[in-house]
Amino acid sequence: MKTFMLLVMLASPLLVAACSDDPTSPPPPPGQSGEFDLSRRWHVLSNIEYAYQTRRPDVYDELLNADFTFYFSPGDVGGGSPETFDRTEELDATTRLFNSNQQSDPPADPVCSSIRLDLVFDEDTLYWIEVEPEAFPGELWYTTTVFYMFTFEMEPNTTYIAQNGAKAQFTIRNTGTEENPHWELVEFRDLGS
Repeated sequence: MKTFMLLVMLASPLLVAACSDDPTSPPPPPGQSGEFDLSRRWHVLSNIEYAYQTRRPDVYDELLNADFTFYFSPGDVGGGSPETFDRTEELDATTRLFNSNQQSDPPADPVCSSIRLDLVFDEDTLYWIEVEPEAFPGELWYTTTVFYMFTFEMEPNTTYIAQNGAKAQFTIRNTGTEENPHWELVEFRDLGS
């Protein structure tokens, strides 16, 4: 149960906003969903939302950079909970959450029967700040902070885990070329409510 709650805490951070517009393309119109090719910065945010809504660990896996780190909100840390997850831990936790409704009897974890995740961003509010990472001199990463909302319906007791009005910070990195970009998520910081 403790491990699964870590999964739920892991899933809670999701939204971002910052300060220099993505000149390459605006985010999708409200209500548009589907998997994007990661050639634009906002594709990362859209694909996070898509991966959660469709329970697709393969889509989430493609988003995560090899150097990915997830940072729990300060309120979620303590009592045996870690401060961070690396790429492997994040992907394992998220995959277990996505696949919990496909477990055999009796399930090892509580079953998440439904997931709803909404990252709140559009062309008027999504801004990116340039970041020069110390560990990767010469590279430019981009950070944005957005609000997010989610609801998980947990069985067997129909428990709802909801978060509204929380914020998360996302940092992305181009692993492609300038002419042919491929954006990946390198940091995900849950900022809490």
